[in-house]
Amino acid sequence: MRFFEFVNDDPTDKLVVVLKNYIGRASSKGAGSQLNWNGLNKIFQTSGVELAADYETFKSIYDSNPVVQSLVKDFNKDGINLNVPGAPDDQEQSPQKSGQTSQDQVDQIAASAAPQQLAAQA
Repeated sequence: MRFFEFVNDDPTDKLVVVLKNYIGRASSKGAGSQLNWNGLNKIFQTSGVELAADYETFKSIYDSNPVVQSLVKDFNKDGINLNVPGAPDDQEQSPQKSGQTSQDQVDQIAASAAPQQLAAQA
């Protein structure tokens, strides 16, 4: 028997259990967790949560439930970003100099490593 089957039939309670499970998984990996609405709908279907995951429905639940508010870092028209303890912030994951794209960073790292690799082969 799965844990969420012990929860009463309130869809909001099941939503809280599902979100806590995903937060726990992400926390154990030290990573953040973002879910889009389609992915969240699939999770709900497999977990037996009878909610339609879309922005308007989630916003009404979020606004009325402080537990859900504590579990969600932010959400928008694309999906939700869970509040995972110990997860690196988005800014820490991709520090970029002004005007420098991630591809520019990769190119710069590769260029600095190339002379060492060429010298090792010679």
